[in-house]
Amino acid sequence: MKSHPYVALSLTAISCAMLPFTAPAFADNNIEEVIISASAHQKSAQEVAGSFNVIANDELQRDAAATLGDTLQNQVGIASSSFGPGVGNPMIRGLGGKRIEILQNSSSVGDASDVSPDHAIATEALLAERIEILRGPATLRFGPGAIGGVVNVIDNRIHLSAFEGIEGALESRYSSGNDGVATVARFDAGNGPLNLHLDGVSRDSNDVKIPGLADLDDSDSSNGFIAKSDARADSLSAGASWVQDNSVMGFSVSHLDNNYGLPPASHGAHSEDSDAGHDDIVVRIDMQQTSYQGKLLLSDLGDFFDRLNVDVSYTDYQHREQEFDLDTGDSAISSTIEAQSRELRAELTHLERAGWFGTMGLQVSSRDFGSSGEESFIPGSTTSRQGLYWLEETAIADNNLEVGIRFDRQKIEMADQSLSLDHYSFNIGASWIAPLSEHHRLSLTLAHSERAPAAEELLSLGTHVATNSYEIGNTRLSGESSNSIELTWVYEGDEESLLTFRGSVYHNQFSNFIFQQDTGLSLSHDLEDMGFEGLQACSSALADFSSSLDEYTDAITCYLFEQRDATFSGIELESSYQLSDAQSIELQADLVRGQFTAGSNRDIPRLPPAKIRASYVVESDHWRAALNITRAAAQNNAGENQMSTLGYTRLDASLSYNQPNWSVFVQGQNLTDRDIRNATSFLREIAPEAGRNLTIGLRYQF
Repeated sequence: MKSHPYVALSLTAISCAMLPFTAPAFADNNIEEVIISASAHQKSAQEVAGSFNVIANDELQRDAAATLGDTLQNQVGIASSSFGPGVGNPMIRGLGGKRIEILQNSSSVGDASDVSPDHAIATEALLAERIEILRGPATLRFGPGAIGGVVNVIDNRIHLSAFEGIEGALESRYSSGNDGVATVARFDAGNGPLNLHLDGVSRDSNDVKIPGLADLDDSDSSNGFIAKSDARADSLSAGASWVQDNSVMGFSVSHLDNNYGLPPASHGAHSEDSDAGHDDIVVRIDMQQTSYQGKLLLSDLGDFFDRLNVDVSYTDYQHREQEFDLDTGDSAISSTIEAQSRELRAELTHLERAGWFGTMGLQVSSRDFGSSGEESFIPGSTTSRQGLYWLEETAIADNNLEVGIRFDRQKIEMADQSLSLDHYSFNIGASWIAPLSEHHRLSLTLAHSERAPAAEELLSLGTHVATNSYEIGNTRLSGESSNSIELTWVYEGDEESLLTFRGSVYHNQFSNFIFQQDTGLSLSHDLEDMGFEGLQACSSALADFSSSLDEYTDAITCYLFEQRDATFSGIELESSYQLSDAQSIELQADLVRGQFTAGSNRDIPRLPPAKIRASYVVESDHWRAALNITRAAAQNNAGENQMSTLGYTRLDASLSYNQPNWSVFVQGQNLTDRDIRNATSFLREIAPEAGRNLTIGLRYQF
């Protein structure tokens, strides 16, 4: 009998509830000692309402991957939106792109990953010391784009506390699934108030191996590997800080080079004069980014204010989309994207007054975006934003109440001054944490969020070769808004306990949800040559292609930015049970369902399926072994003009040996070599996820 994802999740919840409630509070994660830096009030994990994730230490070392999405995909409620092996961007509860704020040390990463699904995030998870995923009112700090949540990658380039001496780490790892080699180095030195930091990473990999055909419907597609999916990346960063009792001043600079290929047939022939077929044109992304960050922190300011925190950043980003003709050997740059981003965030935290303490903040940012080349589809523009926010919290009996409010103005000006668009947004949120008993805690989160449409959603018009699409913006778009509610129950035991549990249910109601609609039409080159633009150049009639079957076959899909009301609802469960001093099991499950409230096909495309993950862990003084099984349901609610995906069972394992100064580890992913078609991937029909892979690594710390 075919199982239903809701039934599977219900059974998981029942099984968790049947375990004896005699055990602790996420002992393996040391949750009581974790401070969430993405929170304005530097809260402990116990004090954060709703659902959150923190990845650090050994867990981060085990999960760190070439992309941020792949690094986070084992966390409950999080999926990776991939575009071939070189791109993996995180989705939180079915939301991604413009609705997720990606931060580097609490400042915007400043790349172009939210502009198009083929753009990778310009951050290196292999260099991170900790990654935080945060939801709730505290996300108001980071702008109206954080409707889905915040991912904060922390690398400690600017030390906030002084230390004496020298420390560092070296790591090298090899992966069999792509013949990949990665080397990571970190160095820190401190002498009194002066602290220095230096880190770097180098990655090089060949084509990713897969179980069979890249495209199951095309026997001529690559077999056993994804062609032209090789990648290489290099990153170097340096930072310095001056730390005294009541002040910190710091500065860092980092540079990233990332070059990766997109699978053949992810793009099509883009001109009626093109003689090359889909598999004969290869597109690569050549990305460079240089980022500068500065920080000023002043504490103990007087009788009223406690702390002033100022973060500034500047990012210079560029990438080129390069086309290579495998038949002729010719190459050309089809388009170039350049962006310069600036951001200032200043926060003033006051001491307790009448039982309340909180933070007032100002965030100002601007982004100059330019695109050039024959196939540039986004016009140049400048986007400027100004935001004011206020977060307050208080204790009521044993309960904690947190409220937040934010106002933003966004202005978009086209580079040629032909158009100027203003949008205003308002965000408000509240969370209530109520201890039911010594070990049980309940939290309720309510939020109203608004997001102004981005420049590419408003202004796109033209062929995007890398995604095999003709993208059409919509200047009539209004801001989207969301009303959300989340209820979370946490069980945390004492030192004698064996069980930990966290469960969340949520509902998110969107008005004017912005999305890319697959129109079911294709770009007619004949109509385009006649001067038609946008939807006028898109047609489903073969006659519009001069009865040319070749041109009709090579035509690309037309996508239009539209708005529709939508809902997202889901459940997240995670627990751990200590079988003995050396053995434990961990369970997690999540499900998100997204639908438009009207229309012939109400399913929102590219949502992750329901998943259940179970882990068995054995630990001793020096050894750690883990066996992980992930069961993903079929995604039959794929959305209009989208392919459904089959369910799968994935088996992973890891083994590590640890000494105080060094460790060696072996990790196995997809050990049964399953053909996995990622429901959130734009290329699931032609590029499956990686097949069987073994990673061996050595890490030395001093």
